[in-house]
Amino acid sequence: MRSNSHAFMKFDLDPVIEEMRDMVSRWASEKLAPRAAEIDEKNLFPRDLWPELGELGLLGITVEEEYGGSALGYLAHVVAMEEIIRASASVGLSYGAHSNLCVNQLHRWGSDEQRQRFLPKLVTGEHLGALAMSEPGAGSDTSAIAMKAEAIDGGYRLNGSKTFISNGPIADAVIVYAVTNPDKNVLGRTSCFLVPGDAKGFDRGSPMEKMGLRTSPMAQVYLERCRVPDAAVLGGVGSG
Repeated sequence: MRSNSHAFMKFDLDPVIEEMRDMVSRWASEKLAPRAAEIDEKNLFPRDLWPELGELGLLGITVEEEYGGSALGYLAHVVAMEEIIRASASVGLSYGAHSNLCVNQLHRWGSDEQRQRFLPKLVTGEHLGALAMSEPGAGSDTSAIAMKAEAIDGGYRLNGSKTFISNGPIADAVIVYAVTNPDKNVLGRTSCFLVPGDAKGFDRGSPMEKMGLRTSPMAQVYLERCRVPDAAVLGGVGSG
């Protein structure tokens, strides 16, 4: 006998998420869609829209309220991404790099001190975030990355380069993957570091010219003898 259990499955979104979807859709239609073609054609990042996204609660959508987030969860984040991308896939790419690759990782794995220091400005849109993992010779394979993090007194010295970094040309806070223990297995050889965009030894290449999604700025970043304190290790603990 064939089961009819599928008839009892519900796929409706929670009313709170439906309300959020309507809000994001209205905002994107009114504020983003009219500018989408021009900013993509001219390769312009709409930095002025970031505080608006923060005010709507969309930059910290997976972040707890104590750090300024709206704590709506991952499904809400997907729905928000969908509505933003309807208006501009380019801005949606930068939004995801900021809110998921940077903010969400920081919220999940950062120490309380790191969350309190970095999240508020990222969640309000005062600051822009990025993730620097991909490398010219390794792509996004963390087992093959070459950037070294040398342990020194009171912290680490980072040396190497990253490529295809979304938001890289203008990010205020960057989560950087680097090798701390090259002789360990894949899970134990790397650590993540929170690096301010104005850190000494942190440099950015020119924005890359792209065939599409041009509004989302992308660049190679270079870390040369970039010194960071122990407190910069994501979670507050190195892999050693």
